[in-house]
Amino acid sequence: MIAAAGAPGMEQKLKDAALRQVRRDRLIAGAGVAVGRALLIGAILGLWTYAAGRWVDHDAVSDPLAVLAALRGLIVTGRLWPDLWQTVMEVVAGYLAGATAGALFASLFALAPSVERVLRPFLIAVYAIPKIALAPLIVMWFGLGIAPKIILAGAFVFFIVFMNAVAGIESVNPHHVNIIRVMGAGRFAVLRKIVLPTAVPFLVLGMRLAVPEAMVGAVIGEFISANRGLGYVVYSASNELNTAVSMAALVVLVLVVVLADVGLGLIESALMPTSQTGPERKVG
Repeated sequence: MIAAAGAPGMEQKLKDAALRQVRRDRLIAGAGVAVGRALLIGAILGLWTYAAGRWVDHDAVSDPLAVLAALRGLIVTGRLWPDLWQTVMEVVAGYLAGATAGALFASLFALAPSVERVLRPFLIAVYAIPKIALAPLIVMWFGLGIAPKIILAGAFVFFIVFMNAVAGIESVNPHHVNIIRVMGAGRFAVLRKIVLPTAVPFLVLGMRLAVPEAMVGAVIGEFISANRGLGYVVYSASNELNTAVSMAALVVLVLVVVLADVGLGLIESALMPTSQTGPERKVG
């Protein structure tokens, strides 16, 4: 009787010990990754500092200290914030529009496979067109304001999200669909109970991969026609041969993308806390 009563308690202790070990392993692995990244960044900065003026013309690549000084100058003078805000608005608006359109189109394909068969060649043809080649036309069609940057960012995002979502839909096990249909489920029930749960990890992955694409689209638009934005800062400073300012603006762009990716990663962890491995990465 005593042994039987103590068995559940012993089992719980073993589970707690295993959980603590998993947490320790994850902490150690995370610390190792952080150390590796810090060492890599340090090595890149050290090599950059050494190569500037020795292996490569200093005016062409600047150096980390000069870039840091230029970044400080952008912050102190207040020049950074309006340009940063402009680019962030373009990226966020384009990202939301492109991600929403990509998810909706993928859902339409899931509901109506015949529509997918009709539209797929046209979407692939549009996707094959280099977006950079379309940028001047988009600026000519939609003017010199913020609209072309949002459209370009949205176009870059749309195909990444759409292709990943479609890949998730196509990975649905048809046997599961047949089983739930035999049980009397309709098309929307199949979509809600089978297709969406399977496609969500692919969709979230596509949304994370699309973050830098949104930035690329917005910056390309700022390169072509803008008088504000971080892309405009990069372009104008490069025309003035001010490499340090161009690199400082690029650093800010990278930081924005990294922060956005971290935020989406936290959202992904909250939505799918039990997932251990994500789907195979697809970029369209």
